[in-house]
Amino acid sequence: MAGVEYRHVDKTYPDGTRALSNLCLSVGDGELMVLVGPSGGGKSTALRLLAGLDPISGGEIWIGDECVNALSPQRRDIAMVFQNYALYPHMTVRRNLEFPLRMMRLGRSATAARVNDTAALLGLTPLLERRPRELSGGQRQRVAMGRAMVRQPRVFLMDEPLSNLDAALRTQIRAEIAGLQRRLAITTVYVTHDQVEAMTLGDRIAVLNAGRLQQVGPPQVLYDRPANTFVAEFLGNPGMNILAAGLSRDRRSLQLRSSGWEIPLAELPQRCRELAQHLAGPFLVGLRPEAFSPRLGTTTEMIVETVESLGHERLVTVRPAADTKGGGQTSLVARLRGGQAEGAGQKIELGLDGEQLRFFDEQGDLMG
Repeated sequence: MAGVEYRHVDKTYPDGTRALSNLCLSVGDGELMVLVGPSGGGKSTALRLLAGLDPISGGEIWIGDECVNALSPQRRDIAMVFQNYALYPHMTVRRNLEFPLRMMRLGRSATAARVNDTAALLGLTPLLERRPRELSGGQRQRVAMGRAMVRQPRVFLMDEPLSNLDAALRTQIRAEIAGLQRRLAITTVYVTHDQVEAMTLGDRIAVLNAGRLQQVGPPQVLYDRPANTFVAEFLGNPGMNILAAGLSRDRRSLQLRSSGWEIPLAELPQRCRELAQHLAGPFLVGLRPEAFSPRLGTTTEMIVETVESLGHERLVTVRPAADTKGGGQTSLVARLRGGQAEGAGQKIELGLDGEQLRFFDEQGDLMG
């Protein structure tokens, strides 16, 4: 096994498109690192550069104690699972699993042992004599994973491997991948655009946008303390509410503009009061949907715009009651629990948990 390190890696394509800019990222030996971000963020490019499928434009990529810039994909000792399973349709499951070992010229008995062990680990033993067309989507995904795992590589790469599966199967296979990775302790770099996958799978998450690394860390840390408003709005379902804010003229209250809230600083936690009192100009405030409640502190009258009932909770989109025509005032999403059934147009009182306030400067970077 081995760790992975991107050292100031750049990638610019011949047409001038800059896909990665100065990527510096370390993946620990045995760690599951998830690269997440929107389309065009650079996550798949980072994976392809690590695999050796594309040349880098600048910087270095290290696997273990070796710089692999000049190594062909075959010599990097990595295995990759793509969105497209790419199984050989004319071969049985057994033959698909054997294929990479035969290319490595592994002996017959060693090949059989590895195939049998991998099939048992993935629950494929009863399917070894079937062909891909006789398998379900989840079973084909396991075969694709098995074909990569059977090589026992130093690094395991996954490029959106679950995107072709339905929601229930994605949840099941996601749990299986996490369990397998923990048992095998193979260094894994996993690419996805799905922030739920990222939050539930990764030991750490690296958020990429427009080719730049925005933040890296454990999932809960990124959720609780996003480095900027992009991470705040991207992670979470739905993402963080971002509001323009400022202090009152007498600097005794926090005004969340276009939202109807003016909160006395005395009602806020000590850290919020101390930070707010040192802010000279306009700034931004972030609040997760779960920060709102009808029973917290200073409440403000809101008008319900939409309600999404999820059974155990409701996602309620609201706007200030003072905005009688919905003329451009800020809409907020609140995650509310309990059995109350709001309807569109209904008025409700909402307060917020000051402990969950996050302050950002005008450029969107976290303060404090």
